[in-house]
Parts: sequence; structure tokens; C-alpha cells
Amino acid sequence: MRGAVPIRTSEAFIIDVRKLQEADRLVVFFTEDEGKISGVAKSAARSRRRFGGKLERLSRVRATWFDKEGRELCRVDSCDLLEESFSLHQDLRRAALLPYIAEMVNTFGREREADARYYRLLRSVIAALRAGGDPRTLARYFEVWTLRLHGLLPELDRCVSCQRDLSASGGSLMLGDTPGIFCRACRAETTHEDAGWGGVIRLGPEAMSLLATFRTTSPGALSADLSGHGALATVGGAMEKMMTGFVGHPFRSRRFLREVEGA
Repeated sequence: MRGAVPIRTSEAFIIDVRKLQEADRLVVFFTEDEGKISGVAKSAARSRRRFGGKLERLSRVRATWFDKEGRELCRVDSCDLLEESFSLHQDLRRAALLPYIAEMVNTFGREREADARYYRLLRSVIAALRAGGDPRTLARYFEVWTLRLHGLLPELDRCVSCQRDLSASGGSLMLGDTPGIFCRACRAETTHEDAGWGGVIRLGPEAMSLLATFRTTSPGALSADLSGHGALATVGGAMEKMMTGFVGHPFRSRRFLREVEGA
């Protein structure tokens, strides 16, 4: 029947909340079943039963919404809180990471398209953070896997030219339209133009080892010893440059996170 709209329900993380009118809120949430959804929570500031204390960034909720015919934004009917994020804001290092993760998800999450692997990544990283995982290590982990899951991270253990194994020796990561890693010999033969020049970052054996650990370890199982890993900064710099190259601008929340990490 025309005008009938099915009600949808899904587990979700709150990604962004903005004021629309005095009591209405624009809510972006990343759902387990349908990807990124944007909608209006009418009277959210007044309705404690439906929304009170639940629309906090990176709280995990069970969201209920329905689409309105002819409108891009859905109508958010209610959110049932599954796991609050308030406690994560009590520590500055964890609190600084939350908006950065949310901004990445808002950028890479697909509108109305399920992305189960990315949702599981988000859920597992937030769980690890909640369990006391090191925020700096988890930030690098989330960056690496965000790029990897969306097909933007090149294979980093073999030279893209000669296929030499670089896992023990490291190589030069050439940034640009088609980033890739080169061994020393192939790097010397590659011109800036050939590589789609955008800069070079040296990934030594320590960085390669850290990336290998990230590829094979769940966030909850990451060793606490990694918090002092000398290659975290190198890996973070490489991932940030690749993300900036893809998005076209730096992430707004990255600057504050960098300041907190360096304090």
C-alpha cells in the first residue's frame, strides 16, 4: 500500500549527533545489518524514554527507524542502550580516540550498504578499548584495518616490482594514486612519475613486524608491550598519509589525537 513504511531494527553504533532544532537531533549511526544510516530523532532532547542518555558517540544501541517516502533522512523512532560510551570519556587518551574512530567510520562506512566486517572491526576495537587496551596501539590497528577492508592498503610484505619478500628487511612505501612498497633496488629504478609520486615513507623491519602482528592478531589479544613499540609512529604516519590522499583532506579529529598521544 502506498505510504506504508516498514519499521527496521538493527544493532548500531552512534557515529554523530547534531542539533537540528531546539529538541530535534540529526543522528548518524552505523548499523550491523544496513551500513550507515542518517536520520532525524524528533524531540530527542525531551524524550528520556526513547533517547535519554543514549545518543552518545560510539554508544552501542539497538536502533529502530523507518523511512519516509520521498525523503533521504529516515525517522529514528527509538534507541535501546546496549553499551554506553560515557565511561570511555573518563580517560583523556581513550576520549581523544573516540571522535577519530567515529570520523573514520563516517567517512568509510557505506550509506545503506551492509559492511559486516567493518562493523565487527569497530565492535572489537571498542571492546578492546573498554577492556583497557592501549589507545595508541588500537588507533593504528583501526587505521590499518580500515584501509585494508576497503581495498586501499597495498600488500606491504613484497616489492610491487620484483616480488621480493620484504617482511624481514622492509622497504620504501611510495605514496600516490597507486601506493606500493619497493625494495631498495627497484626503488632506485622507479621515477617519481612512474610511482604516481606523493612521497616516500621508509618501513623498516620493526614496522613490517608490527603490521604483520596487526594482520594476524585480534584487537583484544594485542600485547600491552606494543604501546611502547618504536614503529607505531611510523605506521601511523603512513596510514594517515594514505587516508588523507584518499579523502582529500586531513581528518579533523586527528590533530587533537596527535597532541594527546604526544603528551
